Amino acid sequence: MSLRFAVCLAAVALAGCGSRSFVMPAHDGAFWVTGSSGHLSGAEEKARLVEDADAYCKRRGKSAAVIASSKNDATSGTLAAPGKLARATVQFRCQ
Repeated sequence: MSLRFAVCLAAVALAGCGSRSFVMPAHDGAFWVTGSSGHLSGAEEKARLVEDADAYCKRRGKSAAVIASSKNDATSGTLAAPGKLARATVQFRCQ
């Protein structure tokens, strides 16, 4: 296996280790953001999303108020089993 191929393969594998969505409008002036991670717990991912929500609102001169949230931890063997990632969702309003 060439070094170049190995580096490309590693980059593709790591790209699947986590993601974060953009802030999306929900309803009645609320927003939501979701994320997943192969190396953070569900609680850590949720905390990261709350920071994203607050940064989003601060850019608008307000602060985030979390309305609802959920989190799920990854199961053991996450890196060996793609798709089993820690996930979190945060719904918020800017106030």
